[in-house]
This record gives sequence, structure tokens and C-alpha cells, in this order.
Amino acid sequence: MKTQKNMTKAQIRKDIISFLNATSGRVEPKPGKKSCGIRHRNCLVLATCSKNIPRATVLEFFNEGMNLYIFGEPGAKIGNIRRNPRVSAMVYEQPLDHSEFQKSLQLFGSAELITVRNNPRLFWSKLRKWKMDAVAKKIMRPMLHGKNLSEAESEIFLKRGLESLTVI
Repeated sequence: MKTQKNMTKAQIRKDIISFLNATSGRVEPKPGKKSCGIRHRNCLVLATCSKNIPRATVLEFFNEGMNLYIFGEPGAKIGNIRRNPRVSAMVYEQPLDHSEFQKSLQLFGSAELITVRNNPRLFWSKLRKWKMDAVAKKIMRPMLHGKNLSEAESEIFLKRGLESLTVI
């Protein structure tokens, strides 16, 4: 393996993308009965800050090359990014094994918030690409079943839940 000093920027970029591809979440091609539809792999820790108060959140992520995508529920991390889009993220291999060299990646950048209101086309394309609509249905159906909602009411509830997400 080449040392970092001998690597070109293109080689470093290729290694980073390879690591992200190997660690990010993926759509499960043939999900089993107990699978939500996502092949969970490693997660990342997203660090945000507002009013000089840091916040770190463990989240699942997806990637397209060097762009990372995270589906976030409403909360402090979204509010922090609205006020200060500068973020840091750490991706690391799990489980931690001290008997071998394990890669990790620390990233710095600016986050963008994509919602159904500010960019519906991009929001729905990312949601559908990673089948988050199907995942939400699979996870929420059993919970909704006990609420005696009609099929139409359940669909509305699920759609509103999805529309409350933010793609970071």
C-alpha cells in the first residue's frame, strides 16, 4: 500500500469513495421478513454547533461519491444546521477491533437541508432512491394497525411522517 505522502489527490479521493461505499447504508436487494429494507452497515457521528454548544449525533448515512446523505427527524441537529451549516462527521469501521488496522474518516464541510418544502423533487428522489418510503411503511404498519385507522388514514399518516424528514 502506498503511503499517503506518495498518493495523488485522485488516489486519495478514490480511497475515500471506496471506504464510503463499503461503510454506508444500502438498500437490501431481497429483504427478509424481519428486515426493514436497509442493509445497515457503519454509521457516522455528525457534529453540529449552535451558540457555542456542540452536539454529536450517531446517524446512518448513504453516499453518492463524496456526497453524504442523512435522513434526519426534526430536532436539535436540524435547528443547529439551520443556524450554522458548518459540520464535522466521523465514519469508522465497526465493531472496533484493536488487533488490526481499522480505517476511519473525519470530514468537515457545509450541510444543506433538503425538505419536501424547499426542494420536493430532490427530496423525493433521494427518499425513493434509498427506499425510505418502503422502510417507513414496513416499520410503521404494525404500530398503525392497532390504531384502527382506515387504509387511507394510514397512508396519510405515513406520508406526513415522511414529509417531516429532512435530507441532510
